[in-house]
Amino acid sequence: MKLSGKVSFMALLWLAVAVQLLINRDLQRPGNVVEAFSSSEAIPVEACVSAYGNFGEMELTGETKDTMLRNLAKQLGITEDYELTASQGDGYQESTLTKNGKYGKTVIQIVSMNTTGDNNEVVTQQVILCDITVYDDLEYAMNCKERLEDIYEEIGMEPNLNVYLKGKTAGQMTKKRQEELLEKIFGTLNASVVQEIDNENFYCVYGYTGAFERVIYQNGEKINVNLAITYNEEEDMTYLHLATPYISQSF
Repeated sequence: MKLSGKVSFMALLWLAVAVQLLINRDLQRPGNVVEAFSSSEAIPVEACVSAYGNFGEMELTGETKDTMLRNLAKQLGITEDYELTASQGDGYQESTLTKNGKYGKTVIQIVSMNTTGDNNEVVTQQVILCDITVYDDLEYAMNCKERLEDIYEEIGMEPNLNVYLKGKTAGQMTKKRQEELLEKIFGTLNASVVQEIDNENFYCVYGYTGAFERVIYQNGEKINVNLAITYNEEEDMTYLHLATPYISQSF
């Protein structure tokens, strides 16, 4: 191969790599799940972003936990009209900050759990949990997700995140329409079906996509996207539930 030919070949190779990187980056955008949900044309009802992470093994006083909760809330833009509570049980303690608002609800918790260390000594593991529910505004919920990721990173933690979107549409959805929605939503996410549960109460599908890094395992299979369709007879309303990696809320 002549030198010019080799240069052209290498240029094309690097161009292909660059294009693939751009594609991969686009697939992993947080907004992808919103786009997939929006393709259903369901009216948004709520979105919930949940995160938890291990803060480490240490002892924290109740006052210190309250200060930490206030600081975390402040980073989320919450500075007033919140409630601080504390509770405990067998081997654990919870300190909770709750903010109820017109457009959503935020719950931040520090959970102290007694565990056994390497030398069989009792140690206290601190876990930080955040749960943000936003009404009717999916894009803002995704902004909250990104902010949560930044906050956890700033305090040296890698969070486990769960994103849940809920919408509704009038009437009862036919089986054909359910299958069309599954194909459209999973197609947008480039997801494959892993398991389906179809009964008179709900239609639930678990899938896997390379668009999201976090996965869980179900019966030995990778799962990171979950779609469910339910019908409320009293309201004559069909509800659509979409989450990554799985739906943790009851439906």
